[in-house]
Amino acid sequence: MSDDYNYDLDGDVTLDVDEKNVGGSKNDWLKMTAKGQLLRAAFVFFHTYDHNAVAKASKDAKKASKSLTRDEIQTIAKKALADRATELNKTVEQLTPTDKLDLKVAHFKAMKAHYQDGFGFALSRLGKDGPEADAVWKRLPEPKPYFSTLLLIYPTDEQGNLNKDAFVGQAKDGTFKLVPWRFGNKTYEEIWKLNDGLRENTLSLGSQDIKLECKDPKYQNISVSFAGAALWQKNDTIRQQVLAKAIGMYGDKLMPFREMTTDQLRAKLGLGGSAAQDVSSEDFNTMLENV
Repeated sequence: MSDDYNYDLDGDVTLDVDEKNVGGSKNDWLKMTAKGQLLRAAFVFFHTYDHNAVAKASKDAKKASKSLTRDEIQTIAKKALADRATELNKTVEQLTPTDKLDLKVAHFKAMKAHYQDGFGFALSRLGKDGPEADAVWKRLPEPKPYFSTLLLIYPTDEQGNLNKDAFVGQAKDGTFKLVPWRFGNKTYEEIWKLNDGLRENTLSLGSQDIKLECKDPKYQNISVSFAGAALWQKNDTIRQQVLAKAIGMYGDKLMPFREMTTDQLRAKLGLGGSAAQDVSSEDFNTMLENV
């Protein structure tokens, strides 16, 4: 938890009820290679209890046309961690980074990106840098929504059944396979519906394993279904190993697209130099008066 109580709540979704419609290198990301290929996996992208508590309170405040004060954020965050410490019979200071992760809520990064043949993907900055910048970004095709998360991929046979010996071997060697996954809006809706079906039983996909089936490798059309309770969470040692490795893959490693400034895009498109206005000698002299 940051000492400044700064929580990045943008571009993050959790399969909550009101989030249904939010819209590394290639070798590092999940890629299924054959039609009918099956994988058993689990979502392992989580935030801390204090982050989730602040996010929920911020969402509730926004619905009421309010915003949280810094003191309110601090109070909510401290209480969330204190409650977690009590649950584990620890003090807040004794909580480890993995102790603080809320495994009940699976997280996903949400973003929009442009794609153009010969150019590739770029994270969209439409609406972020003003109308002049928008005019440059609009030279690319309309951006589409994408999502990313982190998966634990189990060792399985061709039918997607767990290879227990290999899984035990991974536990002994600490070689669990964690892979980021990027997908589009259609797959997100499918995942959201699965989670919604669990909600009535006070469960979530954070506590479940999933089965991934490749329908079309060319377009990475992958269907998602239940595979049972999350096996990796049934053993304390395995759980801690997986989470410790997962934490190191959060952040930039879950961003599948290159980030460009408007000037970089302008140059890439051959549109000349910066859109920044020239400063006249008169303006420059006025600026120097304050130096």
